[in-house]
Amino acid sequence: MSILKSVQSQWLGDVERALKFAQDEVGESAASTRNALFALWLVVDKAPSHIRDLYRQFEEDDLANAAAGLTAKDLFKDPPLAVGSSAERKKLLFALAVHIRVLEAMLHEVAGEDPVRHESQCLAKYEDDEAFILLRNPRHRVAVTKQSFRRRGLRHSRIFPRRIKEHRVTLVLYDDPRGRNRAQSQREVNFGTGLFKGLKFDLGHDDGGFFVRGVEVRDQILTIRDHIAAASRSQCHGVIYPELTIASETLQEICRGIGEGDWLCNVSLVVAGSRHEEINSQRFNICSVLSGYGEEVAQHRKLFQFTDGSSEPESIELGDELQVLVLPDAIFAFGICLDFCNTSEDPPYADLDVDYVLVPSCGNERTMLGHIQRSAEYMEKQKTRTLVVQQFYAEAPPPDAPLGYVLARCDGQALLATELERRESWGIYII
Repeated sequence: MSILKSVQSQWLGDVERALKFAQDEVGESAASTRNALFALWLVVDKAPSHIRDLYRQFEEDDLANAAAGLTAKDLFKDPPLAVGSSAERKKLLFALAVHIRVLEAMLHEVAGEDPVRHESQCLAKYEDDEAFILLRNPRHRVAVTKQSFRRRGLRHSRIFPRRIKEHRVTLVLYDDPRGRNRAQSQREVNFGTGLFKGLKFDLGHDDGGFFVRGVEVRDQILTIRDHIAAASRSQCHGVIYPELTIASETLQEICRGIGEGDWLCNVSLVVAGSRHEEINSQRFNICSVLSGYGEEVAQHRKLFQFTDGSSEPESIELGDELQVLVLPDAIFAFGICLDFCNTSEDPPYADLDVDYVLVPSCGNERTMLGHIQRSAEYMEKQKTRTLVVQQFYAEAPPPDAPLGYVLARCDGQALLATELERRESWGIYII
């Protein structure tokens, strides 16, 4: 037997198991229906690529018409379990696509509209895999013929694997009243972006490489206060700062100023750059995400260690968690610089069906080129938008160096790093 036929035969066995599981689970409860949906979604998502790619041939009207009126009782009758020819493989994949659409509609019906307050309310399990299924429409994606399975397998829901490679995925379910108001008014999401003029790093060194003890910026606290006030007056969703530009002491001042009501703040999020911080004798590169009330609601620890091969590496331990922040009007993931722009390895964001990835960054033009490439890939795969705010840094900066870069990826347009250069410390971007 050829390798191709062996792979197809193995997948057919996977399909048979998933269908049997789904048939036994569906309809008993929201939890069991969620499990059934996940099993069939997963077996298509893990299908051999030459089979899964057939999904692009399916007309949306054909999928909708085939799913219309089907019940759980009718759904599992005589599935076309054959993969010997291209026509048979296409027929089976179409049947699975219809099953998924029907189960998605059933899950929305049985789950109702109660808000999700805990991960357990949206957890799905099948064999050794687990995922969260959120009944939330993608903000920027509409199912259209010729799109891939990842773009339109589900129309009104998202699936987040509980583990992506070596990273665990957790949901942060934050009840944001300002986000509820924006969701009701269907307002565009816009963010204020802050860069820092005259910033200098206070570098330390140990056996692991370099680390940042702190930064020197004139009137940094006042600058941040004024940025947040400007964002609030412009009805921004949030504010984001670059990597390694906000030390722990500065972060505490931001939390105090917002939390005690001394600062004007009507935003939902402050992505407070990042910092090197020791926790239990281990140093991490940490990005704190603050609510508009000054409390930390999410935290991201850098997943990849910076090194360019010609100088010291970044002296940090690595994070192992991807936090997905679920707000009423949008769903966010976070990365720090190399987590996102790494083109040598395979960052995990392609498997996170979020509306936005927000990325504090620090580096030069080459760093931004990596962000441009990755943001285009994720836009193409699942219409995820990206906002990168990058402070310029080079050991020997040229005299005409920009203050930094801002990448607000909202479409697939080809971009040059020079187009994204910024020489002013403040800007507002619709994403």
